[in-house]
Amino acid sequence: MDITHCIQAILSKAGNHIHGRDSEDSELTYSSIVEWKQVCGLLSVPPGGATVDDGNDENVNNKSKNELATQDENSQPKNINDVDNNNKSKSTGENNNVHDNNTTSSEPPNRKEWYQTGYEYWEDESNCPATVDGVLGGFASISQHDLKGSKKFLMDLKSEIRPELKFGREENGGAMTRACECGAGIGRVTKGLLLPLGLSQCDLIEPSPRLLSSAPANLGDTYSSQCRFFCTGLQDFEPRPNTYDIIWIQWVIGYLTDDDLVEFLKRCALALKSGGGVVVIKDNTCEEEAFIVDRDDASVVRSLPYVLGLVELAGDEGCVSEVPGGVSGEYFSGANYCFEAEDLT
Repeated sequence: MDITHCIQAILSKAGNHIHGRDSEDSELTYSSIVEWKQVCGLLSVPPGGATVDDGNDENVNNKSKNELATQDENSQPKNINDVDNNNKSKSTGENNNVHDNNTTSSEPPNRKEWYQTGYEYWEDESNCPATVDGVLGGFASISQHDLKGSKKFLMDLKSEIRPELKFGREENGGAMTRACECGAGIGRVTKGLLLPLGLSQCDLIEPSPRLLSSAPANLGDTYSSQCRFFCTGLQDFEPRPNTYDIIWIQWVIGYLTDDDLVEFLKRCALALKSGGGVVVIKDNTCEEEAFIVDRDDASVVRSLPYVLGLVELAGDEGCVSEVPGGVSGEYFSGANYCFEAEDLT
């Protein structure tokens, strides 16, 4: 069973919403996740025509979960210093050989278009100036509040749940500690949260060359010298195993398709340092439906059960720690949730 039908069945079986809507057109609604993806070309239509099911599949169990993706220890994302014309294809998901999701269908017909739309939106300076206000969609006023909440989340996580988590060298026997900011933009979280916590190094992963090239100036000389800059989409990001103490993923999972998000989380699990590393996701969620689609920038806001269901499909739901009440938007509630390497293996 493919990821789309799996997640829909998981939600339906638990009594959660499976319907969704468009973010702008109130009359554009979808009865199910399967219907939305088939209409939008994000799910391959099986031979014989489209079949929109109601999600009542009782055969969802551990056997439906994909095996962990294997990693090439020598694989590396592209450094910003090596940016060239290949960045666009990497950022828009045009590398067809990156992932094999073990589904029964071929790649969805509009997968490349989905990533291309998002890439072009964020590359357009009129949509997103290379400033804090720009990357936050005109809400620079929430940045400090957001960072303060994120710091509290990590401090509480370390003191109450994950004492093995390391921030600075002194906690790590003098060895370097490393973080990764996914969908980094100009490095707002790296500058305001991760490096001030004492982490030795931070990798910034961002598909927009325009935004990433502005990150060193935003960070300043000192912080910039502690960073590496990789220009690639998360659907193509293949970090080395056993590398990071913290992988921070904020306001970006909506730009990944379900299949690519599941595979990305598997790779994140392998990239965590054993015995202490954590992945933290901070994102908006919707409550009255399973998903809300924004066609302008090719993104989707998912419900919390939807996101946690995808985490489950990436491995084991296990010890997921949730702290409700992240920064809330005008229409969406916010949530922090994290999982450890053991939860996805």
